[in-house]
This record gives sequence, structure tokens and C-alpha cells, in this order.
Amino acid sequence: MRLHLALGIALAALQVGLLVRASAASSLVTASGLATVALLLVLLRTLSIHRDRRQRLLDILEAVRRGADGETDVHLPAGEDDEAGHVAEAVNRLMTTVRERARLAEQERDLDRLMVRETPNGLVVIDAEGIVRRASPALGRLLGVSADPVGRRPIETIPLPAVQYVIDEAARTREVCERSITHEGKELLLRAVPSGEGEGVLGVVLDLTSIGTAARLRREFVANVSHELRTPITAVVGYSEALDEERARLPEDVWPMVDAIRRNSERLRLLVEDVLHLSRIESRQQDLQLSRERVHPVVAAIVERFAAVAERRGVQFTGPASSEVEALLNADALEHALSNLVDNALKYTPAGGQVSIEVTPLDNAVEVWVNDTGPGIDPVHHARIFERFYRVDPGRARVIGGTGLGLALVKHLCAAMKADIRLVSEPGKGSRFGIRLPVPEEG
Repeated sequence: MRLHLALGIALAALQVGLLVRASAASSLVTASGLATVALLLVLLRTLSIHRDRRQRLLDILEAVRRGADGETDVHLPAGEDDEAGHVAEAVNRLMTTVRERARLAEQERDLDRLMVRETPNGLVVIDAEGIVRRASPALGRLLGVSADPVGRRPIETIPLPAVQYVIDEAARTREVCERSITHEGKELLLRAVPSGEGEGVLGVVLDLTSIGTAARLRREFVANVSHELRTPITAVVGYSEALDEERARLPEDVWPMVDAIRRNSERLRLLVEDVLHLSRIESRQQDLQLSRERVHPVVAAIVERFAAVAERRGVQFTGPASSEVEALLNADALEHALSNLVDNALKYTPAGGQVSIEVTPLDNAVEVWVNDTGPGIDPVHHARIFERFYRVDPGRARVIGGTGLGLALVKHLCAAMKADIRLVSEPGKGSRFGIRLPVPEEG
């Protein structure tokens, strides 16, 4: 473009010179010369305008480059109402949006930094190479670490193998890994969460000392009260049984009172026994001895115990065929857990219904299922069904009876046996409670 303009100007100048030298007096020549001079002025003006527009475009490109490099204070002066001016206006609007978003992002980062700094839980971010990238101040306080772990592997500055273990397991399995430890008098929960596909792990250290202390005090209080209640309750039960035996010598209008005393005192006795049993399990005073044993003898004992109860209630109760299936278990704990499950199944299954026990061997476990054809349990209750005193239908539970601790005991007994408890149920389709027992490797 610039070459063409230069050639045009040179040609115009040459024409003027030739015309003037040929005939300065001729009017035709004079007119031609003036026209050529005018053309020359127009070309010069065009060249000037082109130069200005080119400079404006260069300014716009420079502004865009600075914005791409991260500068947010870029602003172009208002130009003429042409294409370049419209582009400059669009760039200014874009940079205004970028500045606002940058301000909001900085506010969010400030909040994140505040949360990490002030949280009482220890936080650590591990990258895909196993190197610490971020660590909260609480991490050092909880684990007694003074050196900065950033840029190193956790084990290099945190001398607790359990920390490295949960991080490595979460990275390897891409699943959440947890472990409880006691460190310097504190009860800590180590939790590692995969942060993304191959992108590292987020580690969390939770101080559960105060929670553990409160739970321990609650267990001690409940156990002490239950022990104190046991003696007077036993006396009430004994006297109510004595009155029942002498029923014939009592006025008939007193009989319902005697029945009520005996029924409720027995219920209170069972409640106290369940509370004490649960307290012993939770406080680990009752250490369960686990061994590899046959499952069938325990199941057969349950079937024999509840056969008469099922018959009285008009419920068909069946057990599995004899088998040699073995699992890692404690016979007393498994019998207690299955007793609670079968007792519940028989209470909630109407006459004409069915209750059964199944034993299913798997590759590395054995599942014992208690099935019933009762009303079923809505899935909204499944998450809380094993909580103590939780009732799906409080009104019906009061009529049927029970302590409200049966399923809570089952859960803790299973945990003590390193077993899992599952529930499969829907309204109108009955319920299935399954205990999954581990099978130890041979040798």
C-alpha cells in the first residue's frame, strides 16, 4: 500500500514538472497542473490517515497482548466512530469484565486462605507425585510438626507412618481411606480423599479428643445408672412374679395391675441389660475373641430357640440346611446379633407371614441373612435404622414392645467381630438384614 502511494506521488510530481516546463502560459496546461497538484494533496492526506489508523491498530494489539499477559489496568482512549474505534471500545469492555472477575476471584482466594488458616482441622494437599503442595497451620499443631512439609513427601516431616499410609492408600485405590490414632494424648482421625483422577490427594486430620471424652463420660454415666437400677428392677420383677403365682388369692380386679407390673418391669429389665451390654461393647471392656468357626451351629440354635415363638404368632420360620461353612466370628456375639434380628422379624411379620435365615458363602466372606415378609422399611430410614432408640413408627413400636436398642446392639456386635451389617428393604416388600462375616485366609 505504502509503495503504491509513493509511486503515485512521484508520478504526479513528474507530470506537474513536465506540464509547467512545456507551456507555462497555456491555460490548458495551467488547469492540468492545478488538478495534478490537488491530486497530490489528496494522496498525501490519504497516506497520513493510513498511518494514523495503522498506529491505532498497533495500539489495540498491544493492549490485547498486555491483557493476555495478566495486566488488568489496560484502557484504550476513545477513538473515532469507525471500525478501529469500535474495536477499541470492545477491548475496553472486555478488560472491565476481566478486572471485575479478577477482583471477585481474589476475594474468593482470600476467603479460602482464611478458612484454611483458621480451621482447627489439619489440611494437606498432595500432588500426583506424592509431594506436599499446601499445608494448613493446624496440621503442625495437631501432629507436633515444626518443619515446613511443603515440597517434600509427608513422611519426611511427619514421623507418623499412619499419615503416609492413608495418603498412599487413597492415591492407590482412588477411594477414601481413614484411620484412627492416638498421638501425644490426642485422639485423631486421619482421612485421605482422592482429589481427582491421578491429580493427588487431600489429607484431613480431625481432633476427636473432646468428642471421645464426652462419649466416654456418657457411657460411664449410663453404665453407672444402669447398674444402680438393676437391683431394684430385679426386686420388682421378683415380686411381680410372686404376685402372679398367687393370682388365685387376689381379687380379680387386681389381676390386670399385676400383669401390667410384671410386663413393664420385664421390659425395663431388658432395657437395662441392653444398655449395659451396649456400654460394655462401646467401652471395649468386652473384648471379643474371634476364631474360625462353623456358622451353622449358631444359626441352628437360633432356629430352635424361636421355633415356639414363631408358632404362637402363626409365622412360618425356617433355617438353612446344615453346612460346613466357616467364618471368623465370636459365637456368643453372632448368636446375640441374630437373636435381635429374628426377634424383630417375628414381631413385625403378621400371622401367615414368613421369616427365614439364609447362609451364603462368598469368595472371602460369609453372609447370614434374616428375611421377613413384614411391612418393610422405607429407604429414608435406612441411614438411621441402627441408631439407638430410633423408631421407624414410634406408635407401632410402643404397641409391639422392645427396648429400641436391638439394632444398635447388632451394629456394635458386628463391628466388634469386624463384620458388616446391611439392610435391603422397601415398603410392602419385607426386609432383609445381612451380616457379612470375614473369612480368614488359610494358614
